[in-house]
Amino acid sequence: MTVDYSTLPQHKILCIDMKSFYASCSAVMMGLDPLECHLAVVGDQERQGSIVLAASPRLKKDFGIKTGARLFEIPKDPRIILAEPKMATYIRISTEITRLFHRYVPKEAIHTYSVDESFIKIDGATGLWGDAFTIARKIKDELEREFQLPCAIGIGPNMLLAKLCLDLEAKKKGIAEWTYEDVEKKLWKVSPLSEMWGIGRRVERTLNRMGIFTVGQLARYDLDKLEAKFGVMGNQLYHHAVGGGFIRDWRPYYRRTN
Repeated sequence: MTVDYSTLPQHKILCIDMKSFYASCSAVMMGLDPLECHLAVVGDQERQGSIVLAASPRLKKDFGIKTGARLFEIPKDPRIILAEPKMATYIRISTEITRLFHRYVPKEAIHTYSVDESFIKIDGATGLWGDAFTIARKIKDELEREFQLPCAIGIGPNMLLAKLCLDLEAKKKGIAEWTYEDVEKKLWKVSPLSEMWGIGRRVERTLNRMGIFTVGQLARYDLDKLEAKFGVMGNQLYHHAVGGGFIRDWRPYYRRTN
């Protein structure tokens, strides 16, 4: 199995992730810097077993507290601030952020993936605003200026590569761009497999038992055997590994070779 990348979509797609969105929104509402404060959004501060709904980047880095942790796991440190969730406000801010995207592209070019993550197809906007990286920088700057909220942006030729670029590089750099040429150089070296979007711990363990420990090994594995083991999910795993796009996109774009 091989992929003819020349037949795959050659779009310019931004995957925009609002960093620690709930925690960042709460920090701004409290007059704090969302990138510097140690803040956790906790549903019920009276219950020690209450779940941390969001943690600021510094809380994650300095104390190891992540979304999904429990209140009792948060150290008793005077630097740490606990905030109650303001879901209606978070949703309103998310809606306003989407309106900001409308300045660059029409409604049909925006796909809201979650309250804090969106895809934007900017193919028709580059003639007006500049190349993809320039547009990403403009959007990032406007989000910081108008909402005081940080974000990371991955750029790719399809939604999958934009998402993988976001998760694996842009979240560290702020903005990054991947092309199909980056699949072998950047994606195939990813290990453990659960670091890749779409592969959970259980699937990772199964793949490891099959001798697959990197995304590159998954991309080179026999597709028939993946299908036999995982069914349609085997197709999905393979096409994600070669950067071919989300499952609804990849079927027309591959061919078998001897």
